[in-house]
Amino acid sequence: MRVLIDQQFHLGHHYQYIGHLLAPLAAAAEVVVAITREGQESKEFRTFLEPFAGRVRFEPVLPAAKPWLPMSERWQVHQDFRQVVRKFHPDYVLIPSGDAQATMMALHRLVGTGGTPGRLPCELGIHLGSGAPTAGWKTRLRDRLNGLNLSLTGARRVHLVNFLFYDQVRKLRPGVFSVMPHPVAAGPELYKAESRRLLAIPEDGRYIGLAASIDSRKAVGEFLDGFREVARPDDRVLLAGYINDTHWKTINDRFADLIARGQLWLIRRFLTAAEYQAALCALDVVCTPYPRFAGLSSTLLEGVAAGRPILADNFGWSAAVVDRFQLGWTCDVLDHTQFAQAIRRALDTAGAYRRSEGARRLLAFHTVDNFSDHWMAGIDRALGRPPRPVKTWEWVNAAC
Repeated sequence: MRVLIDQQFHLGHHYQYIGHLLAPLAAAAEVVVAITREGQESKEFRTFLEPFAGRVRFEPVLPAAKPWLPMSERWQVHQDFRQVVRKFHPDYVLIPSGDAQATMMALHRLVGTGGTPGRLPCELGIHLGSGAPTAGWKTRLRDRLNGLNLSLTGARRVHLVNFLFYDQVRKLRPGVFSVMPHPVAAGPELYKAESRRLLAIPEDGRYIGLAASIDSRKAVGEFLDGFREVARPDDRVLLAGYINDTHWKTINDRFADLIARGQLWLIRRFLTAAEYQAALCALDVVCTPYPRFAGLSSTLLEGVAAGRPILADNFGWSAAVVDRFQLGWTCDVLDHTQFAQAIRRALDTAGAYRRSEGARRLLAFHTVDNFSDHWMAGIDRALGRPPRPVKTWEWVNAAC
């Protein structure tokens, strides 16, 4: 069997998802991965995909595309996908990040040309979709239209990252929609003092912070304003990872006093895997201040995996997962009073945090092995192999 993986983008999670899938897939089938030339020359390729170069064909045949996906770009990405299918003649198609490719599948199917050329079996991973109960009417309408469109793609499986969106659309095609695990690699839960020593930051006191790409989605100014209002002298913030220029200017212009007092510690660079794990484990509370962000936060899940409680915005996936699985606290991070009070409450009560049974199941669901098992299930059926014992989202929810 020849399996084609189509991946037009390489930043963020895109190559990471494929890298976690290739080991079991290459052991079962001939694998062709269609990528861009830019992707093949990227550090993401070297990190996640290059180790499989001896077992997998990487074909840099796709043109570069704009990741913000205007409609014209979605049309072109889908046409590029169809050309790749015709070029490599696969028996099965996987698109772990298929938001763009999926947009035009229903249209092709309705006009008789098939969602996939030759109506080949295809599975899609979908990151769009809000499902947030407090979202505005435009977002709710977009969710309905996206759900209907995905139900008409003809795909054998549609794996949805956002369980709130899944809850809304699963009845449109029962048995086709599923919740997709986001692979969280297991790492050692380091002691706080050990982690702080590794990062060369003070070992005493209470830390709240964030280890991530600190970009425009994060409410950094609001976070530091709230912290400054309620912090004790031995409380500290750690911000670790790439920090964009706007946030860097804000930090230096408005929060130099926190730096001078040793209450704000900054590691402004891309972190190694060991540094990233140490940064999470150095914290008493992981704060994910993403205002009005509806989608999944990998940092939130990785904070839970590190054994730390979470303070998140009270919107979308983050609010739902924190509340449902008792992971910590939520507040409106754009409301100064709410955010400041939540920071104080989180720091004061973090020591009492214990994982719930739901949180343990949530982590078991979001493992690398469960991620790959979900994607391998269709391949196993096509090869006549016994099914793998995957952990489903329904199993996770049964603990709540």
